[in-house]
Amino acid sequence: MRFASGIVLALAIAIAPTVARAQEIGPGTPQEAPRPALTPPRLIESPPVELPEGAEPLPPEASVELLITIAADGSVGDAQIATPLREDVDALVLEAARGMRFEPATRDGQPIPARIRFRYRISVPEPAPPPAPVETPTPPAEETPTPEGETTPPPEGEDTEIVPPPEETPTFGARATVDRPEPGATTRITLTGAELSTVPGTFGEPLRVVASLPGVSRSPFGIGFYVVRGANFNNTGFMIDGFPVPILYHFGFGPAVIANDYVERLRFYPGNYPVAYGRFSGGLIAVDTTQPVPREIRAELSLDALRAAVVLAMPWDGGRGSVSLAFRRSYYELLLPLFIDGLSLQYTDYQLRAQYRFDRGFSASVFLFGSEDTLDQTGAIGGGATSAGSNTAITINFQRIIARFVWRIGEGSTVTLSGTVGRDGQFFGSANVGEARQRFELETFNTGLRLDIALNVAPWLGFNTGLDLAGSTTQVDVTAPAPSGLGEYPRPVFDPQLIRLTSTAARGTPGAYAEGVLRFDPVEVSLGVRMDVLRYGSVTTVAPDPRVVARWRVLPEWLLKAGSGLFTQPPIAVQTISTGGNPGLGPTRSWQNSVGTEIDLPFDIDVEVNGFYSHMFDLARFTSAVGTGPDGQPRREFFRADQEGRAYGLEVLIRRPVTEGFYAWVSYTLSRSERRRLEGWELFNQDQEHVLNLVASYYVDGWRFGGRFVLASGRPIEDIRGGVYDADANDYDPTFTGTTSRLPIYHQLDLRVDRDFNIDNVIRGTVFLEVLNVYYAENAEGLVYQYDYQRSVPLPGVPILGTLGIRAAYDP
Repeated sequence: MRFASGIVLALAIAIAPTVARAQEIGPGTPQEAPRPALTPPRLIESPPVELPEGAEPLPPEASVELLITIAADGSVGDAQIATPLREDVDALVLEAARGMRFEPATRDGQPIPARIRFRYRISVPEPAPPPAPVETPTPPAEETPTPEGETTPPPEGEDTEIVPPPEETPTFGARATVDRPEPGATTRITLTGAELSTVPGTFGEPLRVVASLPGVSRSPFGIGFYVVRGANFNNTGFMIDGFPVPILYHFGFGPAVIANDYVERLRFYPGNYPVAYGRFSGGLIAVDTTQPVPREIRAELSLDALRAAVVLAMPWDGGRGSVSLAFRRSYYELLLPLFIDGLSLQYTDYQLRAQYRFDRGFSASVFLFGSEDTLDQTGAIGGGATSAGSNTAITINFQRIIARFVWRIGEGSTVTLSGTVGRDGQFFGSANVGEARQRFELETFNTGLRLDIALNVAPWLGFNTGLDLAGSTTQVDVTAPAPSGLGEYPRPVFDPQLIRLTSTAARGTPGAYAEGVLRFDPVEVSLGVRMDVLRYGSVTTVAPDPRVVARWRVLPEWLLKAGSGLFTQPPIAVQTISTGGNPGLGPTRSWQNSVGTEIDLPFDIDVEVNGFYSHMFDLARFTSAVGTGPDGQPRREFFRADQEGRAYGLEVLIRRPVTEGFYAWVSYTLSRSERRRLEGWELFNQDQEHVLNLVASYYVDGWRFGGRFVLASGRPIEDIRGGVYDADANDYDPTFTGTTSRLPIYHQLDLRVDRDFNIDNVIRGTVFLEVLNVYYAENAEGLVYQYDYQRSVPLPGVPILGTLGIRAAYDP
């Protein structure tokens, strides 16, 4: 089946010196004359596009919006999907876009590169009677010349978008978009990998931009774990294609554990996430993967002062499918010893992906990926500590394979079946001077299966339902000092007796969800419920989590929204083992609430304000309490789920997307997170009352200049007035005053410069320089105490850290 590929739009240039605006222009619409020295690019050739036999019909007035980079010779240097229509159609349109030819934009008569927004409108012939002839682009030889200073009129009845002048448009852009959330989510911030590779402070990693968004507290030392809306680190889940992974970021300000090429989009839910997800009581970071189908073999190399990476991709079966491979390796272990004795850090990740698009709206993919991070420290690391000869080692690794099948069964309706198997490994080992090595090792084998059904029942009703099944087996291997028996005096620990403990913890957590979406313009209400069966240790329980989200479009530029729901998370496996844990430990629950507004202001400025309140129940804590075991005998519990917490605050995001080569946003979070103790409510040890992020970037003539500034409250610390000697331990124990103070205010400025290059439209890339903590702010991440707790010095944070790198892609 063929459909019109020639109804791709003519382009016009905004002449206003301020902000470019999108307009609807018809054949008779008068246009302002652009500046004589500048002429826009003009379409002269577009290859045909063919929809596969039996493919799902398209709705009327279907269109795909593209971001196209046009080289100075009129060829298409790069094309990206800005507003997708359907995966199979997007791939065909993207393939056609790469073969388009333009008359290039000119400045003072000289051809120049330009980046434009381009709407590809698709007309589908009627099945009966036979369709009228399809419009195609006029060949160059028959085209009427356009006088200088004029733009080509668009085809009758079509849209032309006014775009910024070429000298002000970016070749490599970056944008954080706050999209209208899908039903069931109060706030969703969607980040696309191609648009977020230039944000300063991220080393070109799109997924690390989460740290600059509202609701996220600053992480110490740049680790990839986040305190989101006052919840614990482990309460925020990391998902790749709908399945959890232990980490999403490498150690040491490292990149994400998968290459940027595989990141289709990142959805960040600071709270009130949809019922399709569960088993996390805080926020959620969900990554959807893809692999664009190249025209020919494509290779990309990234190299900087900290790491090297390579990506290879090739099409097969005429572009219906593709296979790709990626590998990345850091070389911190070669550099760090030059500055810090006894410290080694390294990470590795790899990906292999194959995908295929069948007829009748059916596609399939298989994604294999893995990651390993290792930190090894021998001796002291500053701060006045006297621990020469000590050793600490940490290793986190995992492997996954995910298979995914997608059926499109009608307009707006899909069925997705996906499954995964994988392995997680975690190791921690330490040894002090003259002591035997203690070690802690976890190995987990995971399985998962998802069935997600999205149905567009009627214009006023949508229905989403599915299954989310998961199971795991964890093997624990610990070598540690033998604990004292019940009723015994504590044993002296200056010469500890180490024993080895092994245990296995199995769990099954099948879940199901259903959600109805009622649309009564201008109000939309989403009512959903998720049911998880939690089976682990001696616990078998059912966790019902109802959730509701409402939106009211008061004005076209003004939206009000509110959401409330319950969220349940089972404890981590090591907390439920029979030796050293509590098999009867209950799950953690939270009640999340949020209200907010979204406002569209002039000059392409978007404002979003959200207030939130989260109450946390049954938080697990370490304890020495004695309980009754399954055999009726007393036993030490080690963990007890009886703590309560709460967090509340205000989030503000003011954003200007990429326009005229400039993008920026301001995010501010005012929050307070507390935990209930015997004496009442106390500050959570990771609470940060104020967090401010300023991000800006500007592109001009192949150069991009950007900066990010972070200002955050210091986290709370308990005040210590000295130490008391413990003869049994041959060490000093701290004496607390019962009061709390904060570390000094944290502030940091990051800068980044990019320079694009294009070699014969075959090799394209960018050279970049990025520096973190430019003015070398001496931020404290904690305090390091003298052996007797009489004196302390700040634990230094990240010093000035810079990298110079290059990204180059061979894509003929």
